Amino acid sequence: MNLLFAYLGIVTVLIIALNARYFGELMGIMDDPKREAHKSHLVSTPLVGALMVGALCICMILNHFFFEASTRMIGIGTCTIMIAVLGLIDDRLQLGWKLRLGTIFVICLTLTYWVPELRLDKLEWSFGIVTNLGPIWGSAFTILCLMTLVISFNMMDGFNGGVITISLVLFILMALVATNPHRQAICLFLASALGIMLIYNLKGEFFLGDGGAYALGLLIGSVALLTYNIDANVKIYADTIFLWLTIPTVDCLRVVLKRMYKGESPFQSNRDHLHHILMQHIPKQYLFLFYGLNIALLGWVSIHIGSKVYLLASAQLIILISVLHFHNRRILQKHHKR
Repeated sequence: MNLLFAYLGIVTVLIIALNARYFGELMGIMDDPKREAHKSHLVSTPLVGALMVGALCICMILNHFFFEASTRMIGIGTCTIMIAVLGLIDDRLQLGWKLRLGTIFVICLTLTYWVPELRLDKLEWSFGIVTNLGPIWGSAFTILCLMTLVISFNMMDGFNGGVITISLVLFILMALVATNPHRQAICLFLASALGIMLIYNLKGEFFLGDGGAYALGLLIGSVALLTYNIDANVKIYADTIFLWLTIPTVDCLRVVLKRMYKGESPFQSNRDHLHHILMQHIPKQYLFLFYGLNIALLGWVSIHIGSKVYLLASAQLIILISVLHFHNRRILQKHHKR
C-alpha cells in the first residue's frame, strides 16, 4: 500500500468523522431513535460508516492502478463498495429483508468468481481431517460464509465500538501472519483507519449503519479467506478462522434460527443478541473492550498453538453456549416467579 493513498484514505475517514452530521443529513441517513422502539440512543445519529469504508476501498483500488499492486483487491474493493451502497440505500429506504438477502447473495457470488483465490475448495482442520469440497461446493460454501459474515456483522452492530474493534483486531492479526507484503500493508492501513473510526464511534459521533457493517463484514471475510488460502507465515486452519469469528457468526445463526422457530422474520430488529445479554452484566461503554480483548487473546494464542486450535475453538464455543444457556435459565426462573 503506497503511503500516498494510505494517507489519503485515513485523512478522508477523519474528514467524514469530523463532519458526520453534515453528510448524514445531506444524504438522509440519520438514525432517529423515535422511529424504532428497540433503539437506546437519545438523539438522531448519522449512519456514515459506509462512506468511510467505501473511501478506504477506493484508495485500495487506486493504489492498484497507479502502483500495480494486487489485482485481488480490485474485486474485493469493488464488491465491498457495492455492498456498502446497498446498506446506504437500506439505511435510507428500509428495504425488505428478502431484497437485501438476495442482493447480498449476488454480490458475494460476484466476488467469489471475480477473485477465485477466495474459494474454499478444501478445508484443513487442525484435528487432522481434510474436507475436499471441490470447485462447485467450494464456491457455494464460500458464498455462504461471506453472506453469514455480512449479516452477522450487521446484527452485532448494536453498540458503539463493537464491530469496529473486532475488525481492527482481526486486521492486525492477519497482518501479523501475512507473508505477502502488499496484503500486510493493506491490513495495517485498514487497522489504522479503523482506529480513527473507533474514537469517533465511541463518542457517538456516528454509527456504522447497515452499509458500514455490511462492508466491514465482507472486507473481513475476504481478507480472512485470503489469509487461509494463500501464504500465511504460520499454518492457518479452517477452525482458526472459525475461532476468530465465533462470536458474531454463532450469535447470528442462533438468533436467525430462534426467530424462524417462532415464525418471525429472521432479520427483524430486536434485543435478543449476545451483546444485549452481556449488557446486563458488563457496562455498555466497556463492552467493546470485552469483545476486542477476547478476539485479541484467542487470536494471538491460535497462531502459536499449532494443531491444537480445535481445543481452543471448542472451549470458546462451549463457553458461549453456556453463557446463553445460563441467561435463558434466568429468564425462565423470573417468568415462573411471576
